[in-house]
Amino acid sequence: MVDLRVLAAEPVWPAAPALDREWLSRLDAKPEILDAVVDLLLGQGWLAAADRDWLVLCLDEAVVNAMLHGNEGDPTLPIRVCVWADAARWTVMIADQGCGFDPASIPDQENPDALLLEHGRGVRIMASWLDDLTYYRGGAVISMSRRRPTEPSPTASADSAP
Repeated sequence: MVDLRVLAAEPVWPAAPALDREWLSRLDAKPEILDAVVDLLLGQGWLAAADRDWLVLCLDEAVVNAMLHGNEGDPTLPIRVCVWADAARWTVMIADQGCGFDPASIPDQENPDALLLEHGRGVRIMASWLDDLTYYRGGAVISMSRRRPTEPSPTASADSAP
């Protein structure tokens, strides 16, 4: 499990991302966002097919948090989704218009009782699968990264689903 980092600093956005787009904070846009990111990562061979369900779970958590918590459910406020990769890893960043969150509000990820709490499970799920999970601007921007597969996987394995 990776450590949760919440930094006050602005993130460094890539110069030439594979995807850089804004969507309004409407939950009915969520399937389009997830499809755009998943299709891009799979299509470029940056994600193994066996990891698709894990990616969808992480994206779902990050998008919903940005829309409902960061943008406080305001359907007129956009979230920004940016995707890129280098030779070793892919990265997805999602930014909302909010002011972030207090890291102390996230339950201790090592405490098994945290699984029963209403909030914080999404961070635990993301931290268990991703290689890097960093929040910038006090939590208003999430950066999620994972190593690219060494060999593309043509089919998803039932054993790898979340």
